Amino acid sequence: MIVAESVGFAATHSLTEILRGLPGYEVAHGSRHFEAKTPIGQDTQTPEEFVAAMQASAEAGNRPVALHTLMPPHQLKSACEAAGADYWLLVRNPVDQVDSCFAWATARVMEGNSGAFLQVVNESLADLVNKGIEATLPNCLYTFALKHVLGYNFFALGLGTSFHKTEDLLADEAAFRTAFAVPEEAEIAHFNGGSVHRRSHRAESPARHMADPDRETLRANIAVRLSERDYSIQDMNLLLGY
Repeated sequence: MIVAESVGFAATHSLTEILRGLPGYEVAHGSRHFEAKTPIGQDTQTPEEFVAAMQASAEAGNRPVALHTLMPPHQLKSACEAAGADYWLLVRNPVDQVDSCFAWATARVMEGNSGAFLQVVNESLADLVNKGIEATLPNCLYTFALKHVLGYNFFALGLGTSFHKTEDLLADEAAFRTAFAVPEEAEIAHFNGGSVHRRSHRAESPARHMADPDRETLRANIAVRLSERDYSIQDMNLLLGY
C-alpha cells in the first residue's frame, strides 16, 4: 500500500497512467474515496476509511496506490503509519511546480470562477501590499501559486515525510520501481518505448495571453510562515536538492 501524496502540478496524471498499465495495480488519483475513485469533493472518506479500503484491496491480491488525495497530511500520514502503508511526498522542481500551479489558477480565474478569484485575492493581496510589490492580477496569481505549493510541501515535510522527485521517477526505471514497489518481472511500458506524458496545466493556459508576473521579485520576497518562521522557494530548493 502506497500513498504518493502531492499538492499537484507534479506529473501525477502521467504517473497514474503508467501505474494503471501494470498488472495487479489498483490506482486512485485525485480522489478521497479509494473505492469509488470519484474526484475530490465527492464521496469523501475519512483518512482511516481510505486506508482501510486500500488494505482491503491489498488483501484481495492487488497492489493499491493513491496519488494526489490532498487529504490533510498529518491525518493521512498517521492513518498510513497505523496500517503499515507507505506515505511519501511527490515533489518537483519548485519553480516548475509553482509555474504549473500559476497556470492552473489562472485558468480557473479566467473561466469566471468567482470562488477561485476570491481565494487568489484573499491569499495574495496583503502580501503584495506589505512588500510594496505592484498588486496586478498576474502578481496576485503567482503569489497564490507560490504560497499554495510551498505551504503544502513545507507542512508535509515538517512532519518528517520522505519524498521522491517526479523527474527521477519518470526518467529512472530503478527509481520508479523502488518508489512504487514494482516487481522485477513486471515490464513498465514507459521505459520500453511507450513513454507517457499527459496533461500539462501550462500547455494551453490562458496565462500565455496575460502579462507576465514579476517572477524574480516574487520568488525573492514571498514566503510562507509556519511555526513562527518564514520559508521561501529558495529554502525549498535547498531542502529538496534542486
